[in-house]
Amino acid sequence: MNSLGYRLAEARKNCGLTQGQVAEKLHITTQSVSSWECGNTIPDTEKLPELAALYEVTTDWLLSGKLPDAEILEVTSNLSDRLFSEARMATYVSAYCNAKHLYQTKRALAFAREKHDGQYRKPGHSKEMIPYINHPLLLTCHALALGLEDDDLLSACLLHDVCEDCGVALDELPVNEQTREAVRLVTKPENFGKTDSEYKTYYEGIAENRIALMVKLLDRCNNISGMATCFTDKHMAEYIKETQEYIHPLMERARDEYPEYSNQLFLIRYHMNSVLEALRHHMRSSL
Repeated sequence: MNSLGYRLAEARKNCGLTQGQVAEKLHITTQSVSSWECGNTIPDTEKLPELAALYEVTTDWLLSGKLPDAEILEVTSNLSDRLFSEARMATYVSAYCNAKHLYQTKRALAFAREKHDGQYRKPGHSKEMIPYINHPLLLTCHALALGLEDDDLLSACLLHDVCEDCGVALDELPVNEQTREAVRLVTKPENFGKTDSEYKTYYEGIAENRIALMVKLLDRCNNISGMATCFTDKHMAEYIKETQEYIHPLMERARDEYPEYSNQLFLIRYHMNSVLEALRHHMRSSL
C-alpha cells in the first residue's frame, strides 16, 4: 500500500513542483518537505489542507489514498471545511499511528469511535450538533502537536471518557494496564458528589500518575477553550473556580515532578490562562 510520504511526493511531482518550491509556498524548510516524503515525519493538521489545496487533491486522499465517490464529493468538501472535522482528525491520527507504529493508539481510536458513536456534545450558541468523538480526537491531536508521542498517553486521551460516558468497564479497554489505570484515575466515580473532599481525593489520585495528569490537563485545556460557546456565565464561573483550586496546583506539581514536559506544560498553561483571563473580562463587562 502506498504511504502518505509516497502520495505527497507523487502529488508534488504531478504538479511540476520541486521540494524547494513547495517549501517556499508553505513558508517551511525544504528539509521538512523531504522528511514528509521520506516518511520520517508527517505534516501537522494545519499544513495538510494547505498541501491538499496546493496539489489540488483532497486531504482524505493524502492521508488514506481513498478517493471519494462522485456523488458525495460535494458533501465531503463541505465537511472538510470545518477546521476540526472529526473525519480529518481521525484520519490524521490513524496515519500518525501507522507512521510511528503506535499500535495501541490505533486500537484505542477504533474503540473510542465505536463507543462514542451516536453521542453529541452539548450544543452551543451556534446550535451545531458536534459528535462527541470530536473531544477525544482534539485531545489526541493537541498532544501530537505538542510533540507527545507516547503510545499510552495518546491511548488514554482517546479513551478518557468511555468508561464514564459509555458504560464501558475498565477491563474492556483494548490497552495495557498502565493505560487502564490512567483512564480509571480521570474517570469520576458514579456517585461523585462534587464535595471538596471528593474533589481533593480525585485530583490527588491524578497527581500521582504521569499519564492521567497530562490527560487531565489536556482535557481541561480543551474544555476551557470551548466553554464560552456552551456554558452559562454561572457555569463558567464555577469552572474557573475549580480550575484555580485544583488544576493550577496540578500544573505546578507536574512542572516540578515531570521536567521532561516543561515545554508542553508552558504552552498548556499559557493557553488556559489566556482564555480564562478573556472570559473573566467578558463576565465582568457583562455585569
